[in-house]
Amino acid sequence: MHLRHKFFIVLSLLTSVPLLVLLFGVVERMEREVTKRTETQLHGSLDKMASELHLILNNQKSVASGLGRVPVVRDFAAAARFPQRFDAERYQRRAEALEQFLLGYQKSVSSIQAVRFIDASGKTLVKVKEGKPVDPVYTDDGLDRMYIADQSNRPFFKQAMTSNGDILMSDFELGQVERDADFCPAMVRYSVPLLDELGDFEGVLVVNMWGSRLDSTMTSSLGGFPGKTYIVELSDNARRDGIFLYHPDDDKRFADQLGSEYRLTSKLEPADWQAIKTGEKNGSLLSNPERMLFYQKLAPYPDRSTQWLLVIEADPEVVYAPINNMRKSIWLLLGALLFISLLVAVWASGRLTAPVHQLAEIIRRFADGQREARIEVKPGRRDEIGQAGKAFNYLAESLDRTEKERETAVRAACQSERLAALGQLAAGIGHEINNPLMNMMSLASLVEDSLPEDDKQGRNDLQLLKKEGERCARIVQGILNFARQSEPKFEEFDMAVLLNETLELLRHRIESEEIELQSLIETPLLMEGDARQLQQVLVNIMLNAIQATPAKCRLHVTARSSQEHIDLEIIDEGEGIRAEDFSKIFDPFFTTKPEGQGTGLGLSVSYGIIKRHGGNITLENSKHAGVRVHIRLPKQSELQELDTFEVLEASNVG
Repeated sequence: MHLRHKFFIVLSLLTSVPLLVLLFGVVERMEREVTKRTETQLHGSLDKMASELHLILNNQKSVASGLGRVPVVRDFAAAARFPQRFDAERYQRRAEALEQFLLGYQKSVSSIQAVRFIDASGKTLVKVKEGKPVDPVYTDDGLDRMYIADQSNRPFFKQAMTSNGDILMSDFELGQVERDADFCPAMVRYSVPLLDELGDFEGVLVVNMWGSRLDSTMTSSLGGFPGKTYIVELSDNARRDGIFLYHPDDDKRFADQLGSEYRLTSKLEPADWQAIKTGEKNGSLLSNPERMLFYQKLAPYPDRSTQWLLVIEADPEVVYAPINNMRKSIWLLLGALLFISLLVAVWASGRLTAPVHQLAEIIRRFADGQREARIEVKPGRRDEIGQAGKAFNYLAESLDRTEKERETAVRAACQSERLAALGQLAAGIGHEINNPLMNMMSLASLVEDSLPEDDKQGRNDLQLLKKEGERCARIVQGILNFARQSEPKFEEFDMAVLLNETLELLRHRIESEEIELQSLIETPLLMEGDARQLQQVLVNIMLNAIQATPAKCRLHVTARSSQEHIDLEIIDEGEGIRAEDFSKIFDPFFTTKPEGQGTGLGLSVSYGIIKRHGGNITLENSKHAGVRVHIRLPKQSELQELDTFEVLEASNVG
């Protein structure tokens, strides 16, 4: 899996999990809280609505009851009951007085639609409607008086006759003067039975009240809540059960009278409607995703079981709008965060993997042989990439150092092998040449002794022959010395003393060459070694330095001690060694001096002595000029095993 994919997964989890917890935990809890708060609020509105409706109905009933006790009503009721006791003129005065009173009262109480007096026989004798008197059109031949309508067969009249004085309240319905006529606005009719002092029935005062007060109460009861209110009738009469007594849309009210199908029962499942009818006074229906219903039952009729169901319908989209908006916002935020996480993952992986790719490229180049390849680590960078870069650089430098040490060891081994081979060859040559040369020198002496005293030419020739022979002997002796390097005899001595003795030995040569000697020698420099062999080394090195140093220049000799070694440095100010000669400077018979001024055995002999002492000798060109010879010798002697060179030398020289 790529790093950017891992980043994307991690960032997505870090951002999405809290939002999903917020979405499915906090938001769901908030939704339940909103539901609970809405129920509390709307049931409070239903309580207020029920109280106001109950108050309006009681007020209307009180108005109707009060009208029934007004003297002018009582007087006319007596005249209507006993017309024989009143002549036509007195009857008519009481009827006119009643009519004027009702007209005046109706003007003061605008909620009254009509008031009518019905005598004990069911005939409407006096009626005012909407501020106007209604003239009688029918004649009661038996009693010789006019009447407006005969209500004797109407159920409300019959019920009023047997109500023992209780005020009867009609259904809340549309008014209709006569069958097939247009309906009037909704109203409620109160029938007030009129009884005399003995409780005998004298007639009925019917008061029609407009339903506008009920409508306005339903309209204003919600305040600013975005919902709808209904009054639905709960009745045993199937024709009226479930009809809307109040609906914001007037066309959906009173389906029984208007012949429409608008009923609450048509909007609910039968089981829900049955649960409402048989359930508690208050309740809620929240299962329907399209509507939320909160209801409360009101019993306006004390004489029957018919109830009004006060309903508030709320739109779930409106109620849960803040929750839904929050849920949409969270989903949008989640989508945005996932998109941002993807961008950040790509950007971060690019930022993080670029150094990794660079590190991998550097490692690949290093593995392919570019040993100088290194990672540039900015100062102060302490992150993982910086640490990895530093670790790689440290590894590369360690490998380079190890490689150089290995190459040095290989060169030293090769040098030893080459010297061993040369030593074997030199020992053989020296051994084979030395004896004939000695014979030639002896014969030359014998010939010289046999020559006459006056043969000066012959003697000079023989002297030249002997001199050249001696020169050949010295060369052969050098070869034998190189090949027959003896094991050093380790004794404790002071290297500082040895150095000073050597410098004193060569002082005349140094001064004759006009060389300035600068020495810095610590004292004492005690160590174990063969002082005679080491002095030979010092003489060889210093003679080379003296020969290389021009006149008026300096020769630097320093010696110092460390914990385990003695370090010697001899630096001349000559021309230095050519690069192509460095690999051959310890080879026997190799010399950069003019012919006849050196045998080329000094450095190779010195190299062997230093190695036998467990030390090391290096030559390099100085930074400024000349050659720097560094000799490092251990302070404590160690028995050096005879190497291959010595074994071969011991087996071939003797």
